[in-house]
Amino acid sequence: MKIIIEKGDTEQQVMMAEAMLANGVVRAVERAEVKVDVVTKSNEEVAKAVCNVARLFGVGAQWTAVYRVLVDYCGWDDDIVKFHKRMNTLLKDVRLKHPCTYQSIQKPLAEHGILAKNFQRWKAYYAPSDDRFFKRQMFIAKKLLELLSINA
Repeated sequence: MKIIIEKGDTEQQVMMAEAMLANGVVRAVERAEVKVDVVTKSNEEVAKAVCNVARLFGVGAQWTAVYRVLVDYCGWDDDIVKFHKRMNTLLKDVRLKHPCTYQSIQKPLAEHGILAKNFQRWKAYYAPSDDRFFKRQMFIAKKLLELLSINA
């Protein structure tokens, strides 16, 4: 068995993988990168699509799906603080039921490992049938991709 480490894995996950390799639990540890073509979208295009999709949010944590799409496909900075500031600048005149906050992005990324990975990995993830949280994230991500006319 081998372990694949990729961008989005925590330092603790990387250390655990290396310890498993050193102890002979796994035979290999690989570093994988997911390559996707970055699509340039104007601030206006992003703002319009995000406003439309944010109206579908059931919970504020669905900002994580927006973060993942814009980072993975539109080349936005993956630093959550910078993302949060950029999003709030972009939507400064928009009133939303669930505004973008640092916690609404960071907490789901920390608690659900798959959300920290590139959206391409999301598509291969088999969520348990009772996992409503991941399904909500996937719904928002797919809808935003559709609104931005991005084929993922």
